[in-house]
Amino acid sequence: MLRVQVNFIALSILLLMTACTSNKQLPTAYYSVPVNKDAQAHADTSSWWAYRYRVRWPESNDEPDFAVDLLLAHALVRPVLLEFSEQIIWWRFHRRASKEAPGHQFSFLFYSGRRTAIEIIRELESIPLLATLKDNGIVQKTLSSDTDKKAITAIEAYSDPSWSPVIQRTWPSYIMGVSAFWLALIDELKTEQSNQGEDVIGVNAEVDMLLEEYRQVDDEIAVMWQQQGQHVLLHHMSALFGYKPMLLKKNVTY
Repeated sequence: MLRVQVNFIALSILLLMTACTSNKQLPTAYYSVPVNKDAQAHADTSSWWAYRYRVRWPESNDEPDFAVDLLLAHALVRPVLLEFSEQIIWWRFHRRASKEAPGHQFSFLFYSGRRTAIEIIRELESIPLLATLKDNGIVQKTLSSDTDKKAITAIEAYSDPSWSPVIQRTWPSYIMGVSAFWLALIDELKTEQSNQGEDVIGVNAEVDMLLEEYRQVDDEIAVMWQQQGQHVLLHHMSALFGYKPMLLKKNVTY
């Protein structure tokens, strides 16, 4: 019995050492924000800015094509986000889809200085793949913040006004982490596709084929959410808040 226990311990240590010495590259964090950065100190020079994509609703389908959101986040926003990560304090994605106005819309919101916002919006507008998506009618139009107008400096500006003030002010850090997590999942799965020779991102790629790849990624993430979301996300969030009970309301608008 003692020999079995010793062998089991030795095997466990070996497995741990193997895991720790893995050469697999860790996912990129997609943002660089020093933990000691006081965002309030930047209130005079930084503001919220938005870049929004209005997406076509398929005529023959009652459901929106959510794969377009993944394509926009990964193939268009991600490269710009990485380029300007050190100049952005907070950022996040927002997804909505309804047959009522404004319809299917994907938004990239970020908190930065005005000059950085001008450069980011210019970069997003000039991406060749965006022109291809517009030519194919997939992206119907884009809208961006007017950098000549008065900026939205309040940290809580895009939080729900029904929340308590302290949650409104601190929520941006939470949703940025969630957005980065979602984007990292897309990037990991797209990298796997590329390693298998299936990746076709590029201006000359067939748009339908490109969207089909992102539909596969969307399906895989949906399975992860359904099968692992309770433990990976909800359980660990509950643990951070000390397993306190939560009031659940029936008529909550999502």
